[in-house]
Amino acid sequence: MGKDREGKFHPGKGKPSGANKSEPEIPADLPVRHPNRNTSKGEDFSKTESTQNKSRNETYTEEVTKTQPEELVGDLTKDIFIELASYEQSPCISILMPTHKAGVEVNEQVDMTVFKSALQQAEKILNDQGTDTILIKKMLKPGYDLLREDKFWRSLNHGLAVYIADGFFKYLKLRAPLIQHVRVNTSFYVSPLVPFMVRSEYFYILDIAKKFPRFYRADAIGIEHLQVEELPSGVDDVVQVEEKGGNGVFRTAGKAGPAANFHGLGAGRPDEKENIAIYLEEVDDTIWQTHLNRETVPLLLAGQDFLIPIYRSVSDYKYIWPEALTGNHHQQNDNELYEEAMQVMKPYFDQPLMRALEDYGNKSATELTSTNVGVIIPATYYSRVSHLFVRKGSRIWGTFNEQENKLDILDNESETVDDLIDKAVIKTIQNGGEVYFLEANEMPEQGELAAILRY
Repeated sequence: MGKDREGKFHPGKGKPSGANKSEPEIPADLPVRHPNRNTSKGEDFSKTESTQNKSRNETYTEEVTKTQPEELVGDLTKDIFIELASYEQSPCISILMPTHKAGVEVNEQVDMTVFKSALQQAEKILNDQGTDTILIKKMLKPGYDLLREDKFWRSLNHGLAVYIADGFFKYLKLRAPLIQHVRVNTSFYVSPLVPFMVRSEYFYILDIAKKFPRFYRADAIGIEHLQVEELPSGVDDVVQVEEKGGNGVFRTAGKAGPAANFHGLGAGRPDEKENIAIYLEEVDDTIWQTHLNRETVPLLLAGQDFLIPIYRSVSDYKYIWPEALTGNHHQQNDNELYEEAMQVMKPYFDQPLMRALEDYGNKSATELTSTNVGVIIPATYYSRVSHLFVRKGSRIWGTFNEQENKLDILDNESETVDDLIDKAVIKTIQNGGEVYFLEANEMPEQGELAAILRY
């Protein structure tokens, strides 16, 4: 039986007109697939499956785009640290890496390449652990999106810490390099952040010069330029010299207050150092009134060699740091000045550590100190540790059951065990203790851990 282009059926040639009456007639308006149609496209089950996959992909895309990379800006406070440390959800991805602020590494996108490799490494670990493929793509998509943000990769500091979970993607730009590490566990790897936590110690910097002195407040996190409107802009802003009758020289004051008169013979002028002393005394009086009158923290001086002793001689502030930054620092930006200042001020920031080590030594003959990890790790959970000393680079794998007070130390890392040192650091900080990461030769005693116990 044949059909024409309009879909009407006709008897085959050479057959009687009634020979095929027993066959059911096919309605003329029934849709019929064209014989030349490409059947590989599929319409029935295949079409339904395609529709389902499309719907699933749309849902996946919609869910993924809800999670955006979020920078934890400002100081790394104890609250932020505890928030990251307390986050528990399987899987948790931690990516730590050194980065670059400038130079050929930025131009050649070195940090971007390292981060891409870290994402691929995390993806492989997740696949090896049998994590759902859709979940993996969902978690890592914000990271891969970040690779396309050129502005991000040109605005890094010296270190980067990225923390990823389902619906969670946060990062910190850090002022010092981190050891490169990728970890997948049930919680985030946060102990390397401890050195970056905000501390109570701070100091002031005065960059003195003949013109435009600069005044700063600095701490372990960074530096802040303090705008003091009352500061004199230079020697000429404080001291004016006038000749009287060609025989005497008089010095008059600007902002410094009542004039001081100096009489000399002939047309001689006052010594320049005397003018500078009056000017620097005015600088000292100004910052005393605005900031230093209630302070006992160090004031670090920066300036040319001959200015430093003059300032010390006229200053009323008792806490000027013994060492100074000599040279012309007006050509430096704030960050360069800060980095140089922090090298000089290292002994100041080491004072809490020195006191803790001294305390450890004084108590070393008692039961209030320990290097036994079997004692220290449980003690951190029960608020017994006041000071924890950690040898840099140490790892102890295992589990601790707080309810049963049961510690199991294992040989190898896996998704079912914890880094017990990382947990001990977190618990110590959560319970109000202090943590110090030290080189092996700086530890109070040999071992991965040492602790001062509260009881």
